[in-house]
Amino acid sequence: MNHRKPAMGKEEETERLVAGEVRQCNMYCDIWSNSLQIFPPFLLAGLGTVGAGLLLNHVQGWEVFQDITELFVLVPALLGLKGNLAMTLASRLSTESHRGITEIRPVVMGYLALDQAQALIVGILAALIACVSGAGREDPASRMLLVGATAVVTASLVSFTLGSLMCAIVLIVKHYHFNPDNIATPIAASIGDIVTLTMLSVAANALYNIHDAELRNGICTIVIMIYLAVIPPLLLYSWNNFYARPAVLQGWAPILLSMMISSGVGIIMSKVAVKYPSVLTFLPIINGVGGNLAAVQASRLSTSFNLHNKIDADEVKMSLILVTMLVPGHTIFLLIEYSITNLHMELPFYAVYLLCALIQVSMLLTLAYLLVLMSPHVNDMDPDLYSIPILTAMGDFLGTSLLSISVIALDEIGWYTEHVAT
Repeated sequence: MNHRKPAMGKEEETERLVAGEVRQCNMYCDIWSNSLQIFPPFLLAGLGTVGAGLLLNHVQGWEVFQDITELFVLVPALLGLKGNLAMTLASRLSTESHRGITEIRPVVMGYLALDQAQALIVGILAALIACVSGAGREDPASRMLLVGATAVVTASLVSFTLGSLMCAIVLIVKHYHFNPDNIATPIAASIGDIVTLTMLSVAANALYNIHDAELRNGICTIVIMIYLAVIPPLLLYSWNNFYARPAVLQGWAPILLSMMISSGVGIIMSKVAVKYPSVLTFLPIINGVGGNLAAVQASRLSTSFNLHNKIDADEVKMSLILVTMLVPGHTIFLLIEYSITNLHMELPFYAVYLLCALIQVSMLLTLAYLLVLMSPHVNDMDPDLYSIPILTAMGDFLGTSLLSISVIALDEIGWYTEHVAT
């Protein structure tokens, strides 16, 4: 027998077409709604990176930074705490809020305790790498103590400040029925860099201005010992917390990998700062904006994967939307930068800068997609825990490397010094 599928009637065909148009309309409306939620925090985050660039350009002339150049190695590692901890915390809390978790207090307390312990460990390791990079200089013990104390104080204060803020923001945003994935991570990015640089600069300068060497060494030693002593209790509390325990087990590898990458970026930055000091003004901008966009997408992808065990196809379209934000965003940020400073921009440098930013963000968004897809195959790791730290560190590495190579190339043809340097 010939079983032929009956022809679709005109009414059924009309209904099918209408349903398709409705789905397409809903998709575009959803993308538009998400874009409106993302762009204002993205601009705010960009303004924060502009402020961080201006601040770094200012403090690099302080005596403490000129004398203790190891502090430049600390900068990317401690700025990376924003991605390692604050933005990761925002992503984890966003996922928990989508799951409808009602026990707010144990979630917040568990994650904050773990973030504080991780921040202190990262700070100590970053200080050790910074000190190794400065080996062979005069009075190594005193320099090591100052760098170590600066690192743990900065890491602790940044972790507590940004972590508490992220908890409050996710709760407020969810209360007003917005998507915290779109808002919390950009806000962490917007203030993370400038808060970290401020605390790092103030802590280092305060310790450096204690002119009695023995007194300064004693204070630095006490500070380091106190922070070392509180790490075990914080880890024990996190282990006993139902919500934070998975992160205690899984969260270390990406954080340590990110710290190593960021420390390598710091070594590059310390070398670039010697010959091209004005480029330090641009690095927080290109690195912060790239890491911010990648973190937003990673947070959205992680939530989609954790809730549905797959990635929504519309998230690929959101990647394209995020890329389109890049050119107008960087244009605004650079115009603000040049209106405040005495740097001069001409079209070739602007074009090279944008090309670096586009390459950086395109690679980061692709990496975000791959990291989330790989999560079931890497010991069932939660993508909320490892995607953002790696992405923000890679954003720093790509942004710093691409822009440094571009500046060296411009300098080789005799253009950079004449038109861009202060």
